[in-house]
Amino acid sequence: MIVMKFGGTSVRGAERMRRVAEIVHNRLGEGPVVVTSAMAGVTDALSGLFEIALRGDREGLDDGLGRLRELHLGVAAELGGAGQSLDARLESHLRELRVLLRGLRLVGTARARSRDAVLGHGELMAQELLAAALTAAGCPTRLVPSTRVVVTDACFGAAAPDLEGTRRQARTEVSPLVEQGVVPVLGGYVGASPEGLPTTLGRGGSDLSASLLGLALGADAVEIWTDVDGLMTADPRRVQGARILPRATFREAAELAGFGAKVLHPASIDPALQGGVPVWIRNSLAPSRPGTLIGRQASGGGEVRAIASRASMAELRLHCPGRAMEGDFLGRLLLAATGPGPAPIQVAVGPAGVAIILPAEQASLAERQLVDLGEVQITASLGLVAAVGEGLAHRPDRWALWLEQAADLGLRRIVQGPFGSSLGVLLSESNVQTLVERWHALCLSSVEEGP
Repeated sequence: MIVMKFGGTSVRGAERMRRVAEIVHNRLGEGPVVVTSAMAGVTDALSGLFEIALRGDREGLDDGLGRLRELHLGVAAELGGAGQSLDARLESHLRELRVLLRGLRLVGTARARSRDAVLGHGELMAQELLAAALTAAGCPTRLVPSTRVVVTDACFGAAAPDLEGTRRQARTEVSPLVEQGVVPVLGGYVGASPEGLPTTLGRGGSDLSASLLGLALGADAVEIWTDVDGLMTADPRRVQGARILPRATFREAAELAGFGAKVLHPASIDPALQGGVPVWIRNSLAPSRPGTLIGRQASGGGEVRAIASRASMAELRLHCPGRAMEGDFLGRLLLAATGPGPAPIQVAVGPAGVAIILPAEQASLAERQLVDLGEVQITASLGLVAAVGEGLAHRPDRWALWLEQAADLGLRRIVQGPFGSSLGVLLSESNVQTLVERWHALCLSSVEEGP
């Protein structure tokens, strides 16, 4: 059995869905389970509609809903062969979405669970369309609602999966279909609380859905299909000579994702690491290319395998002498600072207070939440650059070589990932490009020289 997850760019339009259907059809003998994201741009559109509804903008709401309807019914028409039944199912999802949003417009306020109910409709509609494309390609297909399989807690907006509950449901709802030669099609990103209320796993959570299902089902592999060839030695938009990584370890992949590599959701590696399920990164636009294999086996080569970077970061300092060691102060602080958003890159605690590194937009929101806890100071326009490789954990004597390259670039703070397989620095955003180029050149020479 394999779990094949297709991202938003892979299912953007009828032609790409047909390409996905061909990829799946060629793998029928391996027992594929398909997980799909919403079509590219749809989740952002739904998030925008949610805000429009809360503002009470009826005309804007109707316009946005009309564009979503036109997009999805247009793709259905291009796919052809599905007939009125597909249109009727899409219209049903759109009616439900319209009722939710109009209710929010009338009330003017919403709980987090209402937002989850709205955002999950992108996957619901993509699931219908992709299933139709698979059926047209000759794949025996069955839609499986993710709310019946992925069990989560009730932390709406960034729900945490319940592995045992998901394993039980997956083996009831999914495994029998695979045994019958049927391709189950699920929407990623979406789950349900123990009470059955729709939840979402956070932005980019479709990768987590696939990895979680791979572990729950005991799959032979999880494949993340996107629009790039795999993990690379650096962001190719920043470094012209970036190369594909044929292999990476779970820890290398997790730290690359955490420090800014956009190919994977940072949390998606955790279930695969827990169960040792290999993860492939493949290009749905060029399926013959080998991609990147992520697994337990050490990657070999030099101490650094790749360079990751993130711009638009900020350092938030909370001056609260002595309070950081009080009871649950840190827990309350982090909840106020990040809410349902991603965890900070680093939290440093000292006698005078706490320093937190997080995305700039999060920092500006956090400032308003923290004024009652102490004096807040934010330094924005920062960036992160990280060298990532298992070899770093075994060669601290080599760190000086890497840090020398950043010595003249206004280094503010040294940052390490949770596995010790990275060495990162916080510096002015204007110097990120320079350090990425320097470290990438050193990375390639490190690989060529070996450990």
